[in-house]
Amino acid sequence: MRLLLLACVGVWACCVGVAGQGTSRSGRVVYLNQHLYPSLLYINSAAGSTAVDSTRAADGDSNIIQLILYPATSDPPPARNATVVLGGGTAEGKLTLTQEEPPLGPTKIEGVITGLTPGKHGFHIHELGNLVGGCVSAAGHYNPYRRTHGSPMNIDRHVGDLGNIEADATGTAHVNIIDPLVRLVGPRSVIGRAVVVHEGEDDLGQGGDEGSLSTGNAGGRVACGVIGHA
Repeated sequence: MRLLLLACVGVWACCVGVAGQGTSRSGRVVYLNQHLYPSLLYINSAAGSTAVDSTRAADGDSNIIQLILYPATSDPPPARNATVVLGGGTAEGKLTLTQEEPPLGPTKIEGVITGLTPGKHGFHIHELGNLVGGCVSAAGHYNPYRRTHGSPMNIDRHVGDLGNIEADATGTAHVNIIDPLVRLVGPRSVIGRAVVVHEGEDDLGQGGDEGSLSTGNAGGRVACGVIGHA
C-alpha cells in the first residue's frame, strides 16, 4: 500500500506539473522547474489546495517528491523574517532575510558589512549555527542536495552558494541579494544555520581543482553569524 501511494503521488505530481503554473490560493497548482532539486509538494491539508515546488532528479530520470502538510488558511502565509549579526573575525555587520511569499518564494538578503579588505569576498550560508569554536565551527556550505559548488546563477550549486559581495575602498560592502533556493520555512529552512564571509574571492566553481568544487577557494573566514528569527 505504501509503495502504491508513493507511485500514485509521483504520477499525480507529474500530471499536475504539465497543467502549468499558478497558485494554490487561486485553485491552480504552482509547478516550478527552474532548479534541478528534489520536489517539494505542499498540501493545505484541510482545504485540499496544493502547490508543487518540483524539479527533476540529477540524472533526469525521475522526480523525488516530498509531502509537507501545513495548516489550512484562507489568507496567504505571512512573510517570514530573519536576522544575522556578523562578527567573530576582522569584519562585522548585520543582515536581514525576508521571504515575502513562503513557502516557495525567493528570499531577499540585505545589509551592510564593514571591516573588509577592498574587493570581492565569498559569501555563503554554512551548514551549522555552531560558533563555539569561532567561524570554523559552522562547518561547510549548506548543501542538502549534495551538489558541487557553483555560482548562485547556476542550476548545479549548493543552496548556500551566494557568490561574492564586494567591499569598496573603505572596506564596506552593501548586500542586496534575492535568491530562489534560500528558504525561511519548511524542511530546508536556513534558520539556525550560519552566514559566513570569507577573506578572498569565490571562484564560483571555475577554478579547475577540487577545492573550487567544494569551497570556491574563498580562503579563511573573516565574519560569521547565526541566522535567527526576527
